Amino acid sequence: MMRLPPLLMGCSPFIGAGQFGAKSLLYYQRFYLNPENMVRLFLKSFELGVDAVQLLADRPIDALIEASRRSGVKPYVVYSTHLSGRALREILNRLSPLEPEVVAVHAEVADRGDVDAIARRLEVIEEYGACGGVATHRPGMTIPWLERVELPIKVVLAPLNRVGYAMEPSFDESLEAIRRCRFGVIAIKPLAAGRLKPLEAFRFVYRYVGSAAVGVVSEGEMRETYEAARRAYRELRLKALDESG
Repeated sequence: MMRLPPLLMGCSPFIGAGQFGAKSLLYYQRFYLNPENMVRLFLKSFELGVDAVQLLADRPIDALIEASRRSGVKPYVVYSTHLSGRALREILNRLSPLEPEVVAVHAEVADRGDVDAIARRLEVIEEYGACGGVATHRPGMTIPWLERVELPIKVVLAPLNRVGYAMEPSFDESLEAIRRCRFGVIAIKPLAAGRLKPLEAFRFVYRYVGSAAVGVVSEGEMRETYEAARRAYRELRLKALDESG
């Protein structure tokens, strides 16, 4: 199984993703329309020791490239995209200064269950030297399907949180699929779009997977969230050592 960073900085707020409800437009205006605000948070994340990023969309790419240039930090990048063919090659060329570790086929493609559509994208991704992955919004269905088909993937991005937010078709089916998954799993939506406190959220997530991506919108939120993740991860590692000893 591929080794993944315990914590990645997510970029969903930067594109005004719909899960943030009434705040989505505010985040879009604050970040997507003002790239320097993205650069500032990337730089702060590097300073706080989290240099892994789950990257989305075009302007966040440019902002991360700029943050990397200013800081001299080479981030660990996981990128997900729905694009194919020429458009996929163009975005991967744009992304090439960051040398992404993982490029995942977006859930809007993967969750349709079309092997050929996923395979065509993975062929291009492999050409660029990245590991292939798949993102899903329906882990309880898509992960078991991926286990049955022959696709060259190593990583799955899947929603995982204590309240079952966005875990389709059900919390129980999704959790079981994630537990059994033979691929590396990056938990997305671990805070359930702000519904959960960070410490309780990460204590749950790290029981099942070793990697999670979380979006942040301020330096204060970043400090609180990162410290909670580190504490939860450390607690579970110590518990595992005690049980093994």
